[in-house]
Amino acid sequence: MSHLAEEYAKSCGVKIGKPILKPHYFPVLHEKYITIHNDKKVQSKEYNMWTDVINLLKPQLGDIKIIQVGAFGEDKIEGVDEHLPTATLKQSSYVIQKGMGHVGIDSVPVHIASALDKPVVAIYSHTYASTCDPLWNDKSKAITIESDRGGKKPSFSLQENPKTINLIKPEKIAQSVLDVLGIDKKIKHKTLFIGNSYVSNFVEVIPTENTSVQSKHIDVRMDYCHNEEVLANIIQRNEVEVTLSEPIHENFLSSNRIKKIIYKAEKFDQKFIERVTKSGIPHMFICTSSKNLSEQRSKFFDVLINHLDINEVIKNNKKRIKVEDFDKIKIKSGKKVVCGKKIYDSFYDLNQRKNLNHFYLDLEFFRVYTEGDE
Repeated sequence: MSHLAEEYAKSCGVKIGKPILKPHYFPVLHEKYITIHNDKKVQSKEYNMWTDVINLLKPQLGDIKIIQVGAFGEDKIEGVDEHLPTATLKQSSYVIQKGMGHVGIDSVPVHIASALDKPVVAIYSHTYASTCDPLWNDKSKAITIESDRGGKKPSFSLQENPKTINLIKPEKIAQSVLDVLGIDKKIKHKTLFIGNSYVSNFVEVIPTENTSVQSKHIDVRMDYCHNEEVLANIIQRNEVEVTLSEPIHENFLSSNRIKKIIYKAEKFDQKFIERVTKSGIPHMFICTSSKNLSEQRSKFFDVLINHLDINEVIKNNKKRIKVEDFDKIKIKSGKKVVCGKKIYDSFYDLNQRKNLNHFYLDLEFFRVYTEGDE
């Protein structure tokens, strides 16, 4: 497809020129650095694995630092050496100009870097890269990385779920940065699988005892330990989701601290179903018994009863990833499991990685990879 700039030029009857930039001085403490940019204003453009990219890059960059540019209000990327959220566009242009190269999503800084003829790595997903890739690189190199989108065409949507940009593997971006900088090193890291919930930053709490945990995304797993005293303690500091297998006291339903209720049981308590429905709290009712499913759907015909077959989940997830030797793979998890005073990366870790069924049940939260020559 044609570049947008070419289409605009045709429509206006003009030739494409090179932007005239007037960077304004901005103090930078580092002599050798690259710039990085992410942006969550357009949800489908935001890449959620920059920290993984940085963790792969830093051992290879030596004394080269990573500076994040962008607008005020953008979250700091974990791992960057400096974040400049208050710099103006002209000041950011100065920082990019003095840097060794730029990596980021399809946004203004990518095109500023191209206009300044700096090495660029730009990533794309919800549009074709050819329509808006860096246009003005001359002596320096520009690499565009386009998500394979799982074999689908671009959505051209501002919102995606799941986001296709997150199908781009961190090592591909990191290696491209080394390539445009002319650093002759290879990243020996291979991603085998990325779950859709890997970037969720989710916390699941098994309420065995009071905990000081605080997070934006908490699921209190009352189905593992039904402890209303601990639940009451947690919701003093957090709004939470609650997964349960038996009813909780009705006072919780009017607390305005529960964002969602997931009620999983072989048979449901009718009064509790009615209370949850009337409370207006978003909810999901899940029947865990194939034997009782028809009966429960007939009994509660006016609400949606979902079905969960754990064995079927495990079977399907085994098809999504083939692992020949579990001793050779490494796992990074997008959630934490809090149990008492201990924190685990998953239920698979909580059970000391002895039960492979937990690996497949937690798979949606994992990035599975190998390192070195494995």
